[in-house]
Amino acid sequence: MKRIKLLYLLVLTLAFSACEFHQSVNKDLTTGAYSRGNGIGCDEVKIQVHGKFENRNKFIYGEKVNLFFNNVSGLIKKNGKVYPGLSLFIVNNKKDTVMKHSDLFAEMKKGTGLSPLQLNAHFVSTLPCENNEKYKIFIKIWDKKGDGTFHYELPFSVEPNELLTIRSQNMDYSNIYLWDETEKLVVVNKKVSPENEFILIMDGLNGLEVIDNKVYPSFSIEIIDKKGNRILSNANILDKYKEDGLDSDTFINGQLPVIITFSPGQIYNPCKLKASLIDLNSDRRIEIEGELIVK
Repeated sequence: MKRIKLLYLLVLTLAFSACEFHQSVNKDLTTGAYSRGNGIGCDEVKIQVHGKFENRNKFIYGEKVNLFFNNVSGLIKKNGKVYPGLSLFIVNNKKDTVMKHSDLFAEMKKGTGLSPLQLNAHFVSTLPCENNEKYKIFIKIWDKKGDGTFHYELPFSVEPNELLTIRSQNMDYSNIYLWDETEKLVVVNKKVSPENEFILIMDGLNGLEVIDNKVYPSFSIEIIDKKGNRILSNANILDKYKEDGLDSDTFINGQLPVIITFSPGQIYNPCKLKASLIDLNSDRRIEIEGELIVK
């Protein structure tokens, strides 16, 4: 009888150990990230921000955040391939979903033979941050040929991008930021490459005086280096619309992109960027200033 009890206890212990192997829970005390595996495991989750691996959960507005799930295991193999699914949801502190991707690998019909298996998801932190909003990202990895799942959660916040100082007088805007067209990233620090193309983007501009469904804006921009050399200067990029104006709906609902490139030559840092959007029929205006290190 004792042997039977011991054998029964041994079987229970082995079953429990097998269950523990396939079910894991981890929490990062630095970021508050939480992961739970049920049949699917992951050696580590790494956070990459604007191309650099950093273990943080405070992101500057516009930073690109990559999440790498390294050495994912436990998926059922068929003919040497596995078939993962990965969903991504971002929810704000009001429980509103602000970003949703039901399956980032929906097009991976033929599976993958990558080994070790690394899965990746990313988002760009262009989320409201004026009122200290809090967010949480929810990621689920699942096996399309089995029942295994892996859940990952990361609470995070978004801080204002302080590269540009913006002053508005009786005009509204949604976003104004400097975009690196070459790298496909929002610029978040002063150092920029003279070989890249940049775009000063203004979204949701509103407040110009409307006359017969037309608005009459003027936009000037200049970049001056430390010794006073003008790297870029244009008194009115919108000069051709000075007489006939722009359709007000098109202007309000669209973007005002201004392309910035640097010509070869000596630049003495730091450089000052100054731009002004002015209403030619009123005193309404937006002033933009920033400092750049071009090298």
